[in-house]
Amino acid sequence: MKEIKSFSFRYGRNDGYMAWYRLDNEKGVNVGIDLYDGEERSLRCESAQELAVELAKLLEEQNAAAWDGFYDIETCICAGDSWVFHAYGKEGEEIHAMGHSKHPEGFAEMKQALDDFFGKIYQEYQA
Repeated sequence: MKEIKSFSFRYGRNDGYMAWYRLDNEKGVNVGIDLYDGEERSLRCESAQELAVELAKLLEEQNAAAWDGFYDIETCICAGDSWVFHAYGKEGEEIHAMGHSKHPEGFAEMKQALDDFFGKIYQEYQA
């Protein structure tokens, strides 16, 4: 995926923690970040075009395309985590994946990379 058209990653745990990262690149680069870890925090901002390119590069480095079609839900566990991942490229590429207490290979590394990526945006624009 060379250029992101839109992106969304939502992750939540049974302890109430939630992170939802969004990037829309149709009319400029618009970012949405919603966090809850005992305190609710949100950010909406317009960012430089390079951000969409950086996110596409991150997804490529983390091999996000391999996640496409991943759908695995542990139906017997009420505790755990749930997540949904959607990425759309400007050339028609799509990656859709979701799970509950189940993850594709590289999930922890991808989540950490996304937390770091969007965390930097939050720090930059929140100040």
